[in-house]
Formats: sequence, structure tokens, C-alpha cells
Amino acid sequence: MAKYSRPGYLCRHDVPFRRWDHNYDLSGKNVGVIGTGASAIQFVPEIVPKVRALSLFQRSAAWVLPKPDRPFYKWEQALFQKVPAWDRIYRSLIYWKNESRALAFTRFNSLLELFAWQAKRFAKHQVRDPEKFRHLIPDYKIGCKRILISNDWYSAVDQSHVELVTTGIERVVEEGLITTDGALHRLDTIILGTGFAASDFLSPMEITGRNGASLNQAWATGSEAYKGITVSGFPNLFMLYGPNTNLAHNSIVYMLESQVRYVLGCINTLSATPGTAMDVKPDRLRTFSEGVQTKLKDSVWESGCHSWYLDSDGKNTVNWPGFTFTYRKATREVNPDDYEFLQPSV
Repeated sequence: MAKYSRPGYLCRHDVPFRRWDHNYDLSGKNVGVIGTGASAIQFVPEIVPKVRALSLFQRSAAWVLPKPDRPFYKWEQALFQKVPAWDRIYRSLIYWKNESRALAFTRFNSLLELFAWQAKRFAKHQVRDPEKFRHLIPDYKIGCKRILISNDWYSAVDQSHVELVTTGIERVVEEGLITTDGALHRLDTIILGTGFAASDFLSPMEITGRNGASLNQAWATGSEAYKGITVSGFPNLFMLYGPNTNLAHNSIVYMLESQVRYVLGCINTLSATPGTAMDVKPDRLRTFSEGVQTKLKDSVWESGCHSWYLDSDGKNTVNWPGFTFTYRKATREVNPDDYEFLQPSV
């Protein structure tokens, strides 16, 4: 009987989800991996040398770029040692290099074709099998889905004992998986690299706001929050990494730092009037959310592919449509006029 696992979890017939079984040895096993996204790109190269055979089930290919990792040169190490400010300068150069990519994702999508050329060239150098190469190059615009970064993905998939399966999966059976063409793929283990529901914010928590309304009800037509942090009808609820604050071009830590500063500003505002609660005004939330969606219309994420950036209705509730420094400016200070201050009921 096949054993079913997913990154961080173990799945069997009798128990839907459990922790990954680190004692389970993949050596000499026929392994099936479902998914070729950000999870698979990390664990597949690690397990390929151990397994007897690996069947990689791909629904759609991912754009993969090489990871720019290298040792520092001696002259660079000397700069870090002798110039105290050089580490800050170096970090700043990295930040602005990444920040410039926002233009390609949000406004000038044609600039991304340079990255597509780089990805194809990288794949061609590492994939010897022409049939695998053909299926590993996506048919959608680069950037529409998450761009992945790895130096060993293509070389791992190119191994002779790795089969790239692009036919859809029909069902799981005791012997393994049956694809829609009727073929049986005999497997000892199945690993699910099928991702997660990125647009289901705060799930599975149940949050109730004013007048008994639930957050799930408030977000029935799509998740939204003022500056990605507060939601009308839910006083004193502050979120980090909320709707439309994800990035495709720079570090999410920068966004989180901005949000923490804003939340602390809200707490300081509340401390000036103890016992009150602050609830963002509906019109402020609506204006902000409409502005975000308007800017997203010009982004590469709206170029026609189906990605986890979009919810079930096709609305992008995940990504921030601009620069991180504009978000930091927008969250630098709390404007009390954006909020209704509620007195405790007697």
C-alpha cells in the first residue's frame, strides 16, 4: 500500500494529516511527487539521490531562475572588515536592485522577458532530455505565477530515473496513482507538494466583530484590509501580512517591519484614551481597496494565468501593487481621522 506524505505532513488512508514521518526511509522506493511549485523545488533535489525512481506529476511548469549564491571575494571580505559602513551600503544595493523589479511586475511587464530568456537558457544548459525541456518551460507570461529560484531543480528533474508526468491525475489507488490516460504509476510513497490556500487569511481562526459579524462573512466577496492591517467592523483587530501585502520582488520582512510600526502607532493612539477601541471607517477601507485593485489591473498577475495570487473569484487579494518604500510611507503614521473611536458600552 502506498504511503502518502506532504512537506511537513504525513497523510494515510486512516488519518488525513499528520506530521512528516522523519523515520520513513525513501531509499530504494518508487516515489510520486504531486506538484512542481515552491515546495517541490526544495525537496525534490534532496530526495532524487535516495529514491529508486521518482514520478513527478506536473500540472503546470514554473519559471525557474538560478539562485545568485556565491562566496564573497577576498576584496569584498576586506571591505566588510575595514569599512564599517560597507555592510549597510551592501544591503542598500541589494534592496534597490530588488526594488527596481517592482516596475516590471506592476507596470512594464515586457521587462520580465529578460528573466524569461535567462530561465530558458538556464534550463537548456541543465536539461539534456528534449521532451523534458519542452514540458519544463511554461506557456504563460513569466511573473504571472510565482517565479522560483533554484540551482539544482533542472538537474534533478533531468536524472534518468525521474519521470516527468504532465497527464492529469484521475485517482489514487492502493498500488499508486492512475492518470487520466488510464496509466497506472506504481508507487510506494506519494508526497504532496500541492501548496496552500494563500488567499484564506487567518484561516482556520474564527473571528467575530461588531454585531456578531464574522470575518469570513465580511470577506465573502474577497479579503481586504486597510493598508493590509485593519478591517471595518472588527475594532482593535490588527493583522501582519494581511491582504495585498505580499511581494514578488523584495523582502517581506520590510513590509512586516512597516506593519509592526503602524500597529504600535495604533496602540499608542489607544493608550491616549484608555478603554476605547478603534475601528477603521468603511469609506477609508473602501477607497484604499479600490485603489489597490485599480493598480493591480496593469500588473503581470492579471495577464491570464491561474495562480495562488487570485482567490476563487479571480480577485488578487495577495500582492502589493507597488514599491515597498511607498507602503512604508503609507504606514509611517496613524491618522486618527481614518478611524472611529468606540466607547465601552455601559
